[in-house]
Amino acid sequence: MRKELVFIFYLLLLLPWVSNSQNLQIDSLRNALVHTEDTDSKAALHLSLFKALNRKQPDSSLQHLKKALLFSKGTQNDSLAGSLDLAQIENHLTYHRYDSVFHYTNSALSRKQSLTPKQIVGVYTMGGLAHYYRSEYAKAISWHLKAEKVSSLHKLGEGRARVLNNIGISYIKLEDWLNAEAYMAKSLALCYKYDLKRGTSYTLGNLGIIYKNLGRFKDAINAYLESNVICEELRDQRGIARNYDNLGSLYEEQGDYRLALEYYQRSLEKSKVNNDLTSMSSALHNLGNLHSKQERYLDAKSSYTKSLEIAKRLDLKDALRNNYLGLANVHELIGDFPQALAYHKLYGNWKDSIVNESHLKDISELEIKYQSEKKEKDILALSEEKLKADINLAKQDSKIRKLSIGIAGIILVFALAFVLFRQHNKNQKQKDLIGAIADTQFAERKRISQDLHDSVGGSLALAKNKLLNLQDGEYKDAEEVDTTIKILTKTSEQVRQISHNLMPGELVKFGLVSAIQTTLDHLEDSELSVQLFAHEMENRIDSTKEIYLFRIFQEIIQNVLKHAKASQLNIYLNKHKNYMNLMVEDDGIGIKVNSKPGMGLTNIKSRVDHLKGTVNIDSVVGKGTTMNIQIPI
Repeated sequence: MRKELVFIFYLLLLLPWVSNSQNLQIDSLRNALVHTEDTDSKAALHLSLFKALNRKQPDSSLQHLKKALLFSKGTQNDSLAGSLDLAQIENHLTYHRYDSVFHYTNSALSRKQSLTPKQIVGVYTMGGLAHYYRSEYAKAISWHLKAEKVSSLHKLGEGRARVLNNIGISYIKLEDWLNAEAYMAKSLALCYKYDLKRGTSYTLGNLGIIYKNLGRFKDAINAYLESNVICEELRDQRGIARNYDNLGSLYEEQGDYRLALEYYQRSLEKSKVNNDLTSMSSALHNLGNLHSKQERYLDAKSSYTKSLEIAKRLDLKDALRNNYLGLANVHELIGDFPQALAYHKLYGNWKDSIVNESHLKDISELEIKYQSEKKEKDILALSEEKLKADINLAKQDSKIRKLSIGIAGIILVFALAFVLFRQHNKNQKQKDLIGAIADTQFAERKRISQDLHDSVGGSLALAKNKLLNLQDGEYKDAEEVDTTIKILTKTSEQVRQISHNLMPGELVKFGLVSAIQTTLDHLEDSELSVQLFAHEMENRIDSTKEIYLFRIFQEIIQNVLKHAKASQLNIYLNKHKNYMNLMVEDDGIGIKVNSKPGMGLTNIKSRVDHLKGTVNIDSVVGKGTTMNIQIPI
């Protein structure tokens, strides 16, 4: 059984990333601790330090949580006690102690009146995730629907995007693809609305899983690639690892075992570097599946066993079930039937405990109950509208008094906007001038290329023909004529090459795909195996952008031939509605991404910047390099 790795909105409510400004905040909190005597204040300061340090310094963060609990012992402050319950829930969920999670969610909900709506959403969300990790999907959906109700009632758009995603992943686990797609689509719309980049990348990754299982492989690949572009921008190595794992699963299903193996190994390497045990377990399990198909049974057994060890450590029931099935099949194939039977029994036990008819019935009843409550809430909202209208009438007098102040503010805003608008126009004119210069350069190159071909090339050909005629006659110094003919022939070839370099005829006549393929055809004598994959490229794009992209492609090829020592090169050219994507992968020696770029990379980035595009480079030393270029069209 293949396993795709979903993206979970996990612990996003209370645990921020530490930035420079947060470092200053940490220093201020520590300084405040020194001058504070009140125990509740000390507890609150230690709790703030726990939140600020959790991602960056987990050990130090945990010590602050313990001190916060110590100072808050016997507190009468329900708000502080509720916040500490949330911190406890997050901490136990991080370390997969689910019984403790449920204990503190019940404690927090008993103080619900002292919690903010955002905190209540957090409690329900983390309770739902604990049930999800225990493969109790009906209970997970029940908790997430409560979170969705609170976030919708209080208009917490960002929180609702996260909740809808987490409901969708529960349906993914149940293989209810239509419901999963519906919830993911709602989540993605909210992520776009509130500019949640990480959320967008997560939801696109999950949609890739859904599209793949619905047989929409092209949509799945596009979703994974778009997700990876955002993950690379955010330096989200965990997200990249999961997309690689899911791409491997897709290529395995399509029968491309080479690409599947490559992406599984990339995922495993990324997850090891980031100590992402969940992704590591998934990649190992999928490698076991692939090795089994390739009849590499010992490798398959080793991968399944390593994945199973991690699953036991994290109490991942889905992973336990899938690895038991994989080990049962491998032992059967190698003739070890007692072991095969033992693992099959373990698989059967877990399979029955995860999904059954009662489970699915519970979920259906939850959906009906949730939709009914939502309709009742809409009816109540209509009756509240009249009351709100009466209140608004009473506020009109106050608004009129404030109007004069507002007008002055508007005038100030318009003045500022005018200044910004003039500056924007100035910048735009500079950009237009640069573009015009570039267009002029390309036009001049084309003219010189044509002149070289038509005039100089023609003259050389005529001179060569005349010398050939002399050679056929009774010319006394035939050897000198032969030498002259060779010089003219070489010069003619050089002129032809210069003309091609200035403006490739294949590009002008037939477009980018044909020009790239012609260039690759000229590499047949080298030891490099090359493949070009082009999608939605039937219609050509703007000629200037075609030329820029072709120059970028030439620069990349030169870098690969000179430095990469690669044996395999894949070029992907994909046109989307609003942008073009050029991705080049090789299996060479790799590069150090943080090292100072050479002239070739500098030229590539300069050309991409002119096109207002982006360049992302993913390289593993000794494993190869992937360069992903995206430009608007």
